[in-house]
Amino acid sequence: MKPLFKHLKYLSILTALCFGQATFASVEEGLALLQQDEIFLAIDAMQTEIDAEDPEALFWQARIYMSMGGMERFEIGRLLLRSAEQGYPWAMINLVESDYEHCRYFMLPCDDKWLDKAIEKWQELAANGDGKAMYMLAKHKDTWRKYVPYLAHRTRVAQYEQALEMGANRAAIALYNELSQHQDIKDPAIREQALGYLTTAAERGYAPAMVDFYNFEESLGVEKVKSYLKQATNLGYGDASFYLAVIYEDLENKTAKDWEIIYKYAMLARKLDPSGRRNTLTYIDFDEKLSPSTIAKLDQQVANFLTKVKPNRFYDETNLY
Repeated sequence: MKPLFKHLKYLSILTALCFGQATFASVEEGLALLQQDEIFLAIDAMQTEIDAEDPEALFWQARIYMSMGGMERFEIGRLLLRSAEQGYPWAMINLVESDYEHCRYFMLPCDDKWLDKAIEKWQELAANGDGKAMYMLAKHKDTWRKYVPYLAHRTRVAQYEQALEMGANRAAIALYNELSQHQDIKDPAIREQALGYLTTAAERGYAPAMVDFYNFEESLGVEKVKSYLKQATNLGYGDASFYLAVIYEDLENKTAKDWEIIYKYAMLARKLDPSGRRNTLTYIDFDEKLSPSTIAKLDQQVANFLTKVKPNRFYDETNLY
């Protein structure tokens, strides 16, 4: 571990202690911190497992290093290889060359042998009811499918449906994308099918599915869409706040109250997802729309909200940043 990383890690631990946060020795607690973009605390939480060469912990350490850059990138290949050698399929698939050229960028010891090994392991896990494993089989199994697009689409849909039934909520997003890419998503029957998948995941509290309801306003009505987006915001998902701001920004003849709502949700989107993946309406000069006292009041409301709701990126092995 490099000196700069050590310094930042210890600073994070000191911060946690000063504010009364306990450090944890589990991958589960580390992932909870990772959802909040607390990457240094996340690694500290998993350190016991990392030191014990736990394959899941090593995998997540590698993924965190991928997001950091710097000298830590030289450790990524070693971590993934140690995890893969212990049979962790999500590490294995990261060691297979892809169109993203991540092997070259991160200087990973990639070898196509890991694809077959990962599929074999996912088949074992899926047979025992692991929905995320079924999701990965739908995504990666059977290379012949790229030569027969229609059959490939039908096969993927069937497997993603299985994955969704087995609890892999990300499969709802994959199914929506499959229907959008390979069928006429404007067809009412196809839209109803896609909406059904997303509703299944949304009813389980999966915020990314709730956000996709933004594309079904004509079916659900704007008020129901806003209700889902507010629910997702309350779960800490920044994309939901962004789309709430967009809905109000699209209104004609906006009132002063509308501008307050736009500002509030735009700021929440920025705070809940500081990565800046979404353009949080930065082209709007809110100083021209709202008074300084109103902005101060809204900033306080956002701060109060964030004392109760922490960011949640809804990461898992099927949905990596």
